[in-house]
Order: sequence, then C-alpha cells, then structure tokens
Amino acid sequence: MKPNRLSTKKHTLRFAVILSALVLAGCASTQSTTSSTSASSASSTVSTVSTSEESGADETDSTGGAMNGTIGSVVEANLSFKNKDFYIDYSTEDTVKIDLSAPKEADGVKVSGSTVTITEAGTYVLSGTLTDGQIIIDAGDEDDVRLVLENASITCTTTAPIYAKNADKVIISLPENIESTVTDTVTGTDGNDALTAAIFAKCDLSVNGTGTLNVNANANDGITSEDKLKITGGVLNITSADDGLVGKDAVLIKDGTVHITASGNGIKSTKYEADKGYVYIGGGTVNITAEQDGIQAETSVLISAGEVNVTAGGGANGEQKTGNAMFGGAQSTTTDETLSTKGIKAEAALDITGGTVTVDSADDSLHSNDSMTVSGGGITVKSGDDGLHADNTLTIEDGTIVVEESCEGLEAIDLTINGGTIDVTASDDGLNAAGSSVDGGFGTAGSDTITVNGGTLTVNASGDGLDSNGALTINGGTVYVSGPTGDGNGTFDCDDVFTINGGVVLGTGSSGMLKTPTTGSKQNTISVSCTGSAGDTVEVKGADGNTLVSAVAPKNFTNVMFSTPDITEGETYTVYVNGTEAASETCSGVVSGATGMGSFGGGPGNMGGQSPNGGMGGQMPNGNGGTPPQMPGNTSDT
Repeated sequence: MKPNRLSTKKHTLRFAVILSALVLAGCASTQSTTSSTSASSASSTVSTVSTSEESGADETDSTGGAMNGTIGSVVEANLSFKNKDFYIDYSTEDTVKIDLSAPKEADGVKVSGSTVTITEAGTYVLSGTLTDGQIIIDAGDEDDVRLVLENASITCTTTAPIYAKNADKVIISLPENIESTVTDTVTGTDGNDALTAAIFAKCDLSVNGTGTLNVNANANDGITSEDKLKITGGVLNITSADDGLVGKDAVLIKDGTVHITASGNGIKSTKYEADKGYVYIGGGTVNITAEQDGIQAETSVLISAGEVNVTAGGGANGEQKTGNAMFGGAQSTTTDETLSTKGIKAEAALDITGGTVTVDSADDSLHSNDSMTVSGGGITVKSGDDGLHADNTLTIEDGTIVVEESCEGLEAIDLTINGGTIDVTASDDGLNAAGSSVDGGFGTAGSDTITVNGGTLTVNASGDGLDSNGALTINGGTVYVSGPTGDGNGTFDCDDVFTINGGVVLGTGSSGMLKTPTTGSKQNTISVSCTGSAGDTVEVKGADGNTLVSAVAPKNFTNVMFSTPDITEGETYTVYVNGTEAASETCSGVVSGATGMGSFGGGPGNMGGQSPNGGMGGQMPNGNGGTPPQMPGNTSDT
C-alpha cells in the first residue's frame, strides 16, 4: 500500500476553483511548460458545460451557459457544427481566384508587394506559390471568409503566413486530391500582438475538405485560433516548434485525419472559463507525438468517437519511475519536473464515451485534476506513472480498458467500477484509492474508496492488487487479482472495512500482508495457503466437482482467496493447481481458512515493490467449468 500518495502530487486541490492567469497566444516567446499547474480542479459538485451548437442552419454561434457558471463535463448534445463548417463544392459559387505566384487586386482583395489582404466576405480560391509573403484576412466583424487552398504554397520568413486579423469566421477548405503547404520561420507581430502560429486567427477558424494541408511551424504553434478551432475534414500534417493545434476557447474535431509532431503539446485549449477551454473529439483520426502533453485542456476533454493515438514525452520509457524514496511511489529521475508529459490531461473533467484511444506516455496516460468517467470505447495505455488518474473521482461505467504498463494502473480518491472490461498491469498498486485530506497511512483510514459493482476486472500488480486508504467494497462483477510475490504488500489492502457482498472474486499472491474481508460481508469467502508458480492454472471446485472459478496465475503465489455466490456454509471447497489438489477448506462462516489482518489497513505498504511481471492480456476468471484461460505475457517470476 502507498499511504496518502495522491496528496504528494502536483494537482491535489479538490474543492476550490482557482482561476490562475493564463498565458495568452500573443506571448510568442513563452513555451507552454507549466499549464498543468495553472488551474485547480473544478468544484466537487460538477455541473455540465453547455456549448449550444447545431449542425443545421447558419445562425449565430452561441455558447449557452453552464449551470451556475460551474466548469464541468462537456455535453456532446450541446455541441454543434454549422453547415459552413463542412466542405461545400465551391465550383458553383461566385469565387475570387488569387494566383499567389503573381497576385493581383480584385473585389475584396488588396495587394501590397507580397502581402495579400482580403477585406470582404466571400470564397477565395488560392493557388500557386507565394514566396516570403502573407495572406491577411481583415474583413468585417460579421463576415465569413472562405479560403480554398488549391495547390497553394505559402511561405514567410518574417511573420505568420496566414493571419486572420478580423472576421466572424474563417474557413479553410481542402479540395479532394489536392495538397497545399504553409511554412513559417519566425514568430511575427501585429502591433503588440504576437502571431504565435503559422496559421493564426483572432476569430473562429474551421478546416474542412478531403485534401491535404502541410503546416511546417518552425517558429511556434501550427494552427491557432483565439476563439474556436473546428476540424471537420481534410488531412492535416503538422510539425511544430511548440504546440500543434491551439483553440483558446475550444478545439473541436469531428472528422478528418490529423497528424501532429510537436515539441510542445499536441492539442491545447487554454481558456479557464465556463463553456470554454475544452477539447472535443467526435470522429476522425488524430495521431499525436508530443514532447509534452498530447492533449491538454484548461477545462475538460470529451472523446466520443474516432481514433486517437498519442505518444507523450517519449512514451512510458521516456521518464523512468524509481518509486517514492520511502514508500515505493513513482518519481522522475530523468525529466525536468516542470514539463508535463501526460497523454491526455484535463483540469476539470475527462470523459470518454466512445472511440478508440491509445496512449504511450512518460507521465499519466489519462489524467484529470478533478473527475474522470469512462462509459464506452476502447482504451489502451502504457504509462511511466499512472494509467488512469483522477485527483477526485474515477468512474468506469462501460468500455474496454487495457493498462499494459504503469506504476499504478487506476488511481483516484474515489474509484468506482460499475461495468466494462478492465485489464491492469502495474509495477506498484493495480488500483489505488488515496489522496483524501484525512489519509493517515499505516492503518489510519481515510475517506478514499474503491467500489466494484460490476464489470470484469483483471489486475496483475507487483505492489498491492487493490489498495484503498479507506474502504474496499466488492458488490458484484468478476474480479481476478494477481498480487505481489513479496510479503511487503498484499493482494487486497485497505485501511478501513473490506467487504465482499457479491460477484466472483479470485485473488492469488503472497501471504505476509494477507487481508481478508470482514465478517460484515454478505457473501462467503475462503482463503487457503497453497503455493504455485507463474503460469500455473488455479481452479476452485465445489464438493460436486464443478469448477466455480479458474485462471492462470502470471506470478508465483502462496495464498489463494476466492468468493462466489455459490459458496455455502458447511460445504467443502478445493483448490487445484495444474490439476493437482493443493488445499481444501470447509466454509464455516463469512470468512473461512487462512485469515488476514482484519480491519487494520494492511501495514506499511510498498516497501520496495516488485518489478512488473507482464500483462495478463485481459483473461478473466472462468466460472463456467470450462478450460481456464491462458494469460499471455511474461510468465516468469521476478
């Protein structure tokens, strides 16, 4: 067990909403390295962010309002993409054609040297090569300006190649099978304002179509909007000296393919305000390789569809974790602590309702400074620290989660599993509930909780399997835990009451810090001493010879604990290891056989946890009497 681990992390504010000064996009010389510390978590009473939008008529874009101004989750039903955000065939429209190789003035177009300024609403088709020049959009406050990039190449060595200075919205359209390129060299200025991206907009900016846009941002960010940045199509290849995509108010991706290689953050939204500062991905494919955070939202992140692939900080091996100096927790040995290298990070809420998310990160793969909810989709992560981490609540309703590599797999103050399929491999604790202000460690219970109500949970942990600094409760579901091989940790550990009220539970691990449920549990549990090796098949059979639960152990063990609704007082149950009887016990009450440390938290945990032993590949206990599943991965004991 790792006492009070969360309270030592950077983001531990649970109730207060602290509004910190934000570094605006105009500060070109400042890279984003500390935004993870610039704002605290939202109120513990989370209301929804409402961003009223529709995909119908082009009425004025409004942002609604969150209840009582509280920053919380993004509600997809309140998000809209207007018709003009999507690609429209421009061949039937009245357009203004601009040959960038030899630009000429026209209606709505002014030319001064190599600077082309668009001053009116309309559709402008840009083709040819503009060398060391700039496109400026300086139209009316209510004007929509559409730029169709038709084999356009725009480079500039003195400022942003495309600068939307004033308009209601600028739309960049990418026609099918056509490739265009925008390249900058230095960060430009307009008066006191720094133009911090190769494509920089002070208004709403949308990108659509099916063609390709290459953005070579050698100075700073790739594409930035000081309002909302929307992507509904196209292939975007962005290489940036700092951040890839920045939307101060929001970044919304509905479709398209986005490839980002960033020396800073991949995608970022920066405004800490209700209805703003969020990132939404509802379709398309997003591939990010970032030296810092993959996705960073100053308020919330919602992923509901599409494919998201993130490598942050060089991946799980980019920042070595050696453990807390005293208790075995994670700490950096190679990376500057001021840099945040998380996969996906939100200050208020991180919600995944669908899609496919794959993250390989030096720090936490999925991180929220307040709440996180997974209710669908498929998540696969490798982390140099925590797989999924929330400073407050982590709730899993549905979906598939595979934590292939982590220090701790799932971590929050209150961790609840209601459904889904979860497979965790951890070099420390598999599930860890810690960080409440009253945590005391060494058997002093905090208010932290782990509650399993349903789903299928498989844990392979070298520290504690399931570790709560408060209560640990299993009410249902299927739970298999391969705990530690050393006696300094336990398969199950908590500082308050451990209860099993339902479900199918099988735990294998060491016996030195054995923790068994309390007699207040509503379902019978049996614990037996027996030894086995990595790769051995463990089966539990009733007196009638039927198999109640079985699994293949990925590590050595000296104790087996199991609980199912079928265990009846007075009946004898036998544990078989590789088909050979290893131990038997007659149920004499709620807890029978080898008993653990009762309600006293499990002693000092994480005294030099063992090294990872490979994943279990999502294989779960088999309660139907069939052939037990083989758990792939490294089965050698270390």
